[in-house]
Amino acid sequence: MITVVAVQPLLGQNPDPPAQGPEFGGSSPIGLVVTLLMLVALIFLIRSMNKHLRKVPPSFEPDPEERDQAESASSPVPGARPSPEQGGRPSPGTSADSSPPS
Repeated sequence: MITVVAVQPLLGQNPDPPAQGPEFGGSSPIGLVVTLLMLVALIFLIRSMNKHLRKVPPSFEPDPEERDQAESASSPVPGARPSPEQGGRPSPGTSADSSPPS
């Protein structure tokens, strides 16, 4: 009972509003400069991305001539891996050069 009587005046008080100076809510010129710099950087990034995207081909599928050349240059044994001399990767467990260690 004593604690309720002691706490009751504290609960009835309104807290003080936070201190706000005369410049509260106003923006500074530094914020404007930072925002403009970010806008300029964004414009340059978009222009650069558009230049790079124009260089990308519309399709990544090979032309029919290239496809025929790739099929004729493929390994004669179906499912066989091309050797490193033919542009294939070496098998796991073998070194890139086939010379014996000295």
